[in-house]
Formats: sequence, C-alpha cells, structure tokens
Amino acid sequence: MLKAVGDLFAPSQSPERTSVATIDVADLLCAETATLVQSWKKWRGWSALAPYRAWAEADLGAAIAHASMARVLDGGQDYEFEFIGDAHVRAYGIDHRGRRVSDIARLSPRFGRQLKASYDLVRISAHPHAFQGTIGAEHAQTRFVWFETAYLPIGSNGSVDYILNAAVYRLREDGP
Repeated sequence: MLKAVGDLFAPSQSPERTSVATIDVADLLCAETATLVQSWKKWRGWSALAPYRAWAEADLGAAIAHASMARVLDGGQDYEFEFIGDAHVRAYGIDHRGRRVSDIARLSPRFGRQLKASYDLVRISAHPHAFQGTIGAEHAQTRFVWFETAYLPIGSNGSVDYILNAAVYRLREDGP
C-alpha cells in the first residue's frame, strides 16, 4: 500500500492493534532516516559494510539525533549501546548509552527479544533492514504511536562489528 508522508502525522492516538511492516530502505519516508541511510551508503561505497571510522568522523548535522550505535559483543551474544541520539531518548524516555540489550531484556523481556532479533538479523545477514509500524492501544504505556527505522551494518573484513540504527518516532500527544 502506498503511503503519503501526510499519513505519518495523522492523529497521534494509538490504533487498536500494533502493526509492523518490513520495508525496503528505498521506501523510507522520513528525511532523517533517509539521510542516515544515504550517509551509510556513501561510507560503504562498493563494499557491503560501511567502516566504523566513517561513522566516527561523520558530520551528520541534525540527523544525528535520529541515530544510535550498538557494538556487537561476543559474536552477537549481546549488543552494547555506544551512542543514543535525542530522538531515541525522547521516544523511550531514557538514555541507554553504556547499557546492553540484555539489560533492556531484563526490564522489558518482549521488547528486549524484539530488539535483539533485529540486531541479529542485520549482524547475520550483513544487510540493511528497515521497518515501519504503529503501536497499538495494547501498548498504551509507550511514548510513541508510529515509527520508521533502519538498521545498518558497520564493520570490516566481512564482519559486522556495529549496527547503526536510524529512526523517527511520532510521539503521543497525550503522553504515555
């Protein structure tokens, strides 16, 4: 189904049910996520993976608020958040910098499993993956009702060492 950018900013109330769809990175609708994906594509050139050095040296301007970077630990047994942009902090109400996905899973098992599965998918495939979704009324405690996100592999010599996440969130007007 073709979506218009205006659809992203429909009423900020939760739909009945959560719905998440896999999309191609070419189908991202938000300028912030698209900017980060385009930067990643530029960094990697003809390689499958963008080098970490490119991220570390990049000037991403305002798009940096929509980025987070997780380091792969122990071959994918866990992931540690090295950087969390302000958009992520506003959406989740906490800065997870220095924490691991396993820490999040202890606090929120379902979300932790979903997050680890997303990172695992990118680490194992060494390809970018993108999603869009709405958060349903069954998750009324969340701070946002819509999101667009892309997970981008970072590494060298065929090994995914980091995963860059680009995301935009539509926050609730009424709060969680």
